[in-house]
Amino acid sequence: MGTVVEPKPLHIIVVGAGLAGIAVAHGLRKHNISYELVDRETTPRDRNWGITLSWALPLLESLLPEDLIPSLQFCQPDTSLSITDASAQGVLIRDGATGATKIRVLYPSGVRRMQIQKTKRVLSSGLNLSYGKKLLSLTYPTPSTVRANFADGTSTTGSVVIGCDGGSSQVRKCLLGENLAAQEVLPYAFMNFPFSLPADKAIWLDEQMNPSVDVAPHPKSMYMGLFLLDKPDLERPETWVFYVLVTWPIQDKEDEENAPNRLERLRAKMEGWADPYRSVVEWLSEDISIGADQLRIWHPRKWDNREGRVTLAGDAAHSMTFHRGQGGNLAIKDADEFVKAMVEVKEGRMSLKEAMEGYDRGVVERGEEVEISRLQAAAFHDYENFDNSPVFKMGIKPAGK
Repeated sequence: MGTVVEPKPLHIIVVGAGLAGIAVAHGLRKHNISYELVDRETTPRDRNWGITLSWALPLLESLLPEDLIPSLQFCQPDTSLSITDASAQGVLIRDGATGATKIRVLYPSGVRRMQIQKTKRVLSSGLNLSYGKKLLSLTYPTPSTVRANFADGTSTTGSVVIGCDGGSSQVRKCLLGENLAAQEVLPYAFMNFPFSLPADKAIWLDEQMNPSVDVAPHPKSMYMGLFLLDKPDLERPETWVFYVLVTWPIQDKEDEENAPNRLERLRAKMEGWADPYRSVVEWLSEDISIGADQLRIWHPRKWDNREGRVTLAGDAAHSMTFHRGQGGNLAIKDADEFVKAMVEVKEGRMSLKEAMEGYDRGVVERGEEVEISRLQAAAFHDYENFDNSPVFKMGIKPAGK
């Protein structure tokens, strides 16, 4: 039980307006805790991706204002897909060589696929959000305050900084230094790119693939996933955007150097793949843009939170691969736990230091998923033993449950 203390006025600086940061900001706003949300972007990045929310979906809804919850539908790649239909089809893992279902993972609270650009645009409504704020450093002007200093020459001071600024988090670097904050690069070739198709092929693919997650291991030690990214016009299939995630162990110099002949290398590996994966790669335009990419992770370690003044959440706290679909869920769990901790401080049930020590312990404990997801990534490249992988034993439930 916490020591009884005087209720404390708080001002929270939330760095990073991704999923975790937006969820934290809404939770603080809902509890009348002063905050400001800052993001380094001046214009939206062209990078876009999907997030699978399952067990943390009720937590997100509890953080949002009630009138914004229906807007989650508009954060989806397919705004016409009901959560009932998505949940009934769950998350699909196939055999890449035959196309047969290996396992279909269901979750009782439902599954909702979220597109990050839509999510940021829709859920930032009503928030105190400033763009163009690239964090340079943190300083500590008094024993009870922290100052965030930005590249544009401005700064802002508050009670707490929470870093929700992604896998390459600057807040994490401020806490731990460049070396300890650096991510580990995993030894896989990785391609991650969007594509569109002619209308007839887009309709075919949309009918063939699972509407949320459709992934497969293959005997060639490969993982491939097909996902819908956007249906900007439901009546014009040629406008629909899908995307591919594909990984395999680095095998040669071209893989090691991530040579630009990525489409050529991918197509060379598709013999023996079942549909829909094989046909999709065959149909890709010759001028498709496949950028350089890496699989990177960061295992959380205890950090000095400066007497409760600085912490981390989401990918900044525990960067993991996508192979078990936990990153977005853990970001929401972090947001929920952080907001609860700040409510305890505001209402005088805990000191800031005590509340933040408890929150940080939880973040590090939840970070065990980084290793579980790394093991799942390895399992997707071990076809013969895939049925012994974490996703078969745990599904998409959080670790420890």
